Order: sequence, then structure tokens, then C-alpha cells
Amino acid sequence: MRMRCKLEIINTQRLCAINKKKIKNLVQGILKIEGKDAEINIVFTDNKKIKEINKTFLRHNYATDVISFPYHESSTSNAINGEIIISAEKATEVSQKHGYEAEGEIALYVIHGLLHLLGYDDKQKKEAKKMHQRERELLLHFGYNVPVPV
Repeated sequence: MRMRCKLEIINTQRLCAINKKKIKNLVQGILKIEGKDAEINIVFTDNKKIKEINKTFLRHNYATDVISFPYHESSTSNAINGEIIISAEKATEVSQKHGYEAEGEIALYVIHGLLHLLGYDDKQKKEAKKMHQRERELLLHFGYNVPVPV
């Protein structure tokens, strides 16, 4: 069965190179594993812009790494719709601090955002542990070796 994925990648920052082809392959690969169709926008921005978005929509006055917004319910239960906002600046800061490439941190943020759209939640400790375990599995599956929160 062929998965349908409409994916738009928008890069509004200049601090970090974004390999759109790798991002697209990552998203399509995860959707295939999960057996889901999707319409997703992924926006790469800087800390200033993600802080504005975080404050406006979530009432948190700080720059964060990734924010997911699910859109309206899809006409089929097999599809997800949403937007993932990623701070490429935050990915660069974290990866430099820990001594690895920003590409891996960006992959983690893409996976984290996508898992939220797929229904994972990290608000409670038990659910967060389950989500972080899935992040680790997917990162390794796609060849990324970056630390994931425990």
C-alpha cells in the first residue's frame, strides 16, 4: 500500500544548513513505518521567531526546540495533518554544546514533532518515557546517533 505524503519544508533561517531531501526521506520513512498518510508543513526558524510563536500560542515566554500544531481532523483516520516548527538555532546550540552535528539534533526535533502529530505525548513521565524510547528507535533506524532525553 502506497502512503500519501504532502510535505512542505520552509526554511526561514540562515544559521544552519537544512538538507530538505534528508528531512523528506526521514518523514516519509517514519510515515511508512507508522502506516499513515500525512499533510505536513515543517518550518525551520531561529530562536527569536520560535519564542514569539511559543509565547503567542502556548503562553511560554522562551525559545524552545520544536512545537507541533495538529490541524483539523482528517477525512480519514489514517492521515495526520499539522505543522512542525523547529528552531534550527536551538539545534545548532545543543549539538555544539554536546559535540555532534546539528543534522542529528534536527532529525530528533523532526521525529519529536512528528510523534506529537501521531498522538504521542510527553506531559506525563510515563508517556514521556514511551515517546523518548520511540525517538531513540527511530533515530537509530535512520542512522542518527544522538542523545535523547531519558
